[in-house]
Amino acid sequence: MRSLLVATLLAACGMSNASASTKTDDKQNLLTPTQIQQDLQSFIDYVRLGYAYSDEKPTDFATFEQCVRHQSTELKDKIQLSARLNHCLEHWYDHHADVTPRPSDYYLPMPTASGLWGVWQNEQAIITAVPFMGPAYQQGFRAGMQILRLNGVPIAKAIARANVSGLDTASSWTLNRLLTGKRNETLSLEVRWQGKTEIKLLDIEAIVKDVIAEKPLLTQKRIGTVGYIRPENSLGNNALIGAFDEAMEQLKDTRAMILDLRHTPSGGNTEVARGIMSRFIKTRQAYQTHELVSIEREFGVKRAWQEFVFPRGDFQYDKPLIVLCDKWTGSMGEGLTIGLHGMNRATVVGTQMSQLLGAIYSETLPHSQLSYMLPREKLYHINGTPREAFMPDIIIEQQDHAQSKDVILDMALQQLHSL
Repeated sequence: MRSLLVATLLAACGMSNASASTKTDDKQNLLTPTQIQQDLQSFIDYVRLGYAYSDEKPTDFATFEQCVRHQSTELKDKIQLSARLNHCLEHWYDHHADVTPRPSDYYLPMPTASGLWGVWQNEQAIITAVPFMGPAYQQGFRAGMQILRLNGVPIAKAIARANVSGLDTASSWTLNRLLTGKRNETLSLEVRWQGKTEIKLLDIEAIVKDVIAEKPLLTQKRIGTVGYIRPENSLGNNALIGAFDEAMEQLKDTRAMILDLRHTPSGGNTEVARGIMSRFIKTRQAYQTHELVSIEREFGVKRAWQEFVFPRGDFQYDKPLIVLCDKWTGSMGEGLTIGLHGMNRATVVGTQMSQLLGAIYSETLPHSQLSYMLPREKLYHINGTPREAFMPDIIIEQQDHAQSKDVILDMALQQLHSL
């Protein structure tokens, strides 16, 4: 079983007019004008009431609605409707919002299919993170590279063209949308690195193949006297709970533990997260605060609550624990990180996380049966910090370090060796 967003990745890339092999398939995709309008209205209404982060973005809702309704009488089928809704969702520049199946020529989901990560600052596009020994790393990309051109187009112009919202605050998000790319695409990046300018090719298909390749639920090993466990993008698979218990049993005699959450871009579910956290505590503890924003919008009454973790298993591991995180620590991976940190159970080492906003709810449009996922709950660290604003205790800026080693893991080991 794969987690929800990996399944989304698999489903997202095969929806196109060309892929409909029979006239029957074409007819099944067709929608009447009334059905189109009703699905559009359902979508607009849901975003207006349910999208938890609309009050935190400078996006004008009327502009978003105008985008959704623009020449809507020309929309004829499910494919065109999905393309329109995904395009208009970019007004919110939120990589936790999605409509599926996506058209085959639409951007792949971030950060699940992202091979590297960048930021737009001071009128420059800088690569800030590349997973060590990942596909992009093996293709020669390194943190610290400045991107000058994308497919021959000056990067500032490429971002401006692709920025649906037109907002400056969406520039970095748009850059990463472009760098994530589309399936079967190869991006030509002109980069400046260590005083030299060169053109490098980013093979998107190689990244996709790596994402969807079969992997074990987790990787475990001993690094000297330190235990190491890394979930392999499996936080959405309940079988991970048992696998994690087995790993804990085998590593219970270690003097410290590293929980590496840098391979969790697709998120997961709270059962798995609580199952993991429960092995590191001895008493019931709150790990996260939820806020259902739509209740206050509709009724003027705020609704928020805390979620708890209870001890579980044959023993509780009470020795030092370090959690590793980076831009591929996504959604429930982020919740797991802030949970262990908020319970004063772990030191966190790494970079800023994926910043996937809130807890998503999945709904289905009545006629097209398109699924759409939007953050409906805001999520917070127990200390009140929004999850997306959390920063590690020990921050690693990858572009400031040699890229011939795993600097985040090395820092964690240094910290543990000093104990």
